[in-house]
Amino acid sequence: MTEATPTRARLWAEWLAGITPRTTTARISLLLFVMLVSGSALLLILLERTTQAQVEREAQGRIDAIADAAADAWRDDGKQAALTILEGELAVPGPLVIHLAAPGNRLVLGNLPRWPDGVPIDSLYHRVPAMLDERGEREPFMVTGRPMPDGHRLLIGRSLIAEVQLQETLTTTLLLALPLAMILAFLTSRMITRIITERVRDLADVVGDVTAGRLEARVPLPPGPPADAFDSMAQAFNVMLARVEALLDELRTVTDGLAHDLRSPLTRLKARIERLSHGTVVDADDLAAVSAEAESLLAMLDNSLEISRAEAGIGRDSFAEIDLAAMIADLADMYEPLAEDAGVTLVVTAPEPVPARAHRQLLGRALANLIDNALRYGASGQRIEVGAQMTAAGSRLWVADGGPGIPAGRRHEALRRFGRLDAARGPQLGGMQGAGLGLSLAGAVARLHGGTITLSDNQPGLTVAIDLPGAA
Repeated sequence: MTEATPTRARLWAEWLAGITPRTTTARISLLLFVMLVSGSALLLILLERTTQAQVEREAQGRIDAIADAAADAWRDDGKQAALTILEGELAVPGPLVIHLAAPGNRLVLGNLPRWPDGVPIDSLYHRVPAMLDERGEREPFMVTGRPMPDGHRLLIGRSLIAEVQLQETLTTTLLLALPLAMILAFLTSRMITRIITERVRDLADVVGDVTAGRLEARVPLPPGPPADAFDSMAQAFNVMLARVEALLDELRTVTDGLAHDLRSPLTRLKARIERLSHGTVVDADDLAAVSAEAESLLAMLDNSLEISRAEAGIGRDSFAEIDLAAMIADLADMYEPLAEDAGVTLVVTAPEPVPARAHRQLLGRALANLIDNALRYGASGQRIEVGAQMTAAGSRLWVADGGPGIPAGRRHEALRRFGRLDAARGPQLGGMQGAGLGLSLAGAVARLHGGTITLSDNQPGLTVAIDLPGAA
């Protein structure tokens, strides 16, 4: 017996596993089918029970009305008044039985020959499965026994044959409706499952296309706002794919740009090192040039790393409440000597505190790059304006120079990594070649803060503005 029990349990488990659908689609279809069939069956059963309860309430109300009227008439006007009421009820054809008995079980009035067995005089309702009426037919009745004056007792009952017939009709309807409900449930579950499968297949097809290298693939969406959760999911999926495609394009640009921009300084650095290694006297100018090339390479790699970290969202945990006006004032003090050497006037426009929640180090570095660009491309005798102010949506930082500016058609290109537009921006400070990362870093820092970067015409020159959202 001990060995048989686990064996039987294992057999049951194997049988259940054999009939359980193995795919998610089949499980969803089966679940919907079971729920719809169960719901239909419960609805029909509830209808049957509600109808039965309503018939019983009507029967009880009719019995109460006759019994109360007879008792009140007997108490107020005597026995004959009560008999008159009961005789009037008996004269009306219908499913009503009355038995008024005197002491000693003698029948005084009624169409029921004898008091039914097992029915007490407690004024409660009792269902008598079958009793003989005056026609000698067996019918189910609901009866109540009540005490009357002078030791009399009154039984009033109402036939439930109509209820039984209605219940039989509802049962037959239930049995006939269940197969139809099962067919409708099956068709409905299959239709719903098919709709879900088609929506999920759209996502799977796009994933397959992206896996195959077609990064431009997107989930088809109807025009307008999302209509349901599937549209919202597809929209979010498309946004994610667009972001992935942009990051991969950015990665290709970074690798191509690094390969291109590192080749020239590394070649020059190698040539200078070889010349130094073959020479007998170390030239100070060659050492300074080697140091400058090394610093340029380190700055390029450092900026690329900062851009990648910002694009990845690293640094949001270091956000704090800062004053943008105080930050640009500190930057202006740091760059004032460089501006004087370049013959440029550095102006700070921040008449009042500008509170913001930001990463001070990253935001300061982005602005420093923008000021470096303005100094590099600005013409001598011009002025550079660095400003901060509150806006309706949050706050704004900007750096404006008086250089040649950037044509509107090429500003998007200028925001890409290694997107140098030297021909458009004119000669550079000290004749040094820029890496094209200043604006890209500023844009990455702006996106890290949930903001945007905008390039506009300063007439003449270029204005680079970073809009940050409010602290909330």
